[in-house]
Amino acid sequence: MSCHVVLAVGDRYEKTYRDFVRIAAVLESRGVRSHVVHHRWNAEIPLTWLWSRPTISLIPVGKSERKLLPGRVFAGRRINKIEEYSTLEAAGVSIPKWTEITPSTAFAPEEWGPYVVSKPSTSMRGAEVRIRKTSRLRYVAPDDFPDGHPGRKGPMIAQTFVYTGEWPTTYRVVTLFGKVLLCYRQVTRSRGAPLKGRWGFTDGISIVSNTKTMEIALVDDEEVMKLGSSAHDAAFPEIPLLQFDIARDIETGMLFVLECHPWEKFWPFAHGQSIRAQQQNEVDFDNQFGAMERAGAAIADRAMTLLA
Repeated sequence: MSCHVVLAVGDRYEKTYRDFVRIAAVLESRGVRSHVVHHRWNAEIPLTWLWSRPTISLIPVGKSERKLLPGRVFAGRRINKIEEYSTLEAAGVSIPKWTEITPSTAFAPEEWGPYVVSKPSTSMRGAEVRIRKTSRLRYVAPDDFPDGHPGRKGPMIAQTFVYTGEWPTTYRVVTLFGKVLLCYRQVTRSRGAPLKGRWGFTDGISIVSNTKTMEIALVDDEEVMKLGSSAHDAAFPEIPLLQFDIARDIETGMLFVLECHPWEKFWPFAHGQSIRAQQQNEVDFDNQFGAMERAGAAIADRAMTLLA
């Protein structure tokens, strides 16, 4: 009996649908029956016959509800950074030392260093990620944050500071079931003065590299990609798509996972900001490693393992 894979398109971009069709073709070439549908009730009604067939369904981005999808469903999960970091840490993944900031939390410079990073546990896109002097970091009650601050919606977190050089620099590694689809370096030089050293800069500045003005360069960094791949397998094997932000300490060379984004609204090869960033930096995400072909191979391997 044939095994089946359903690819549910969960965002509004036409390119996402085209990409999933390309992935489906790879699955078919490997003997896996594939079905691409928009993740809507009416589009999934014709799939009900698959409930009696060996099937897995994937929702790589967007809403993660099963709706009418057959078989075992793999989807992203909305979790806050506390759960994300706890899961990564329990899996043995290299992450910066961190803690939730509570009324009883004490920060000693000799333990944390002269500066730490403070960030909300609920925000996205680097909102309110700041460098703070360790000696000045204090708990702030949610109601004392300004209107619109993500600290009003969930706890704040402190992390040890990873010095990535004069300008904020990280690596984005996109993985599908642990297989690397994309790897690039992102640098932002447009916010404030350069950080000339590990210490001695202004309290409260942003250190986010992933911005609208970031510079992107495709890189084939085996060490960075290995960390993303192994972290996916160890921490979140049931989530199909992860997008890791990985930092390399420029002085020690050590690598740390800063985020893995276990739930995303948009397919990273298709949404508007991604397309603009590729055009501005003259890079091609699809063809760095043959992303759709790799995606199809990764899904086929998972399907055959589970449904054999």
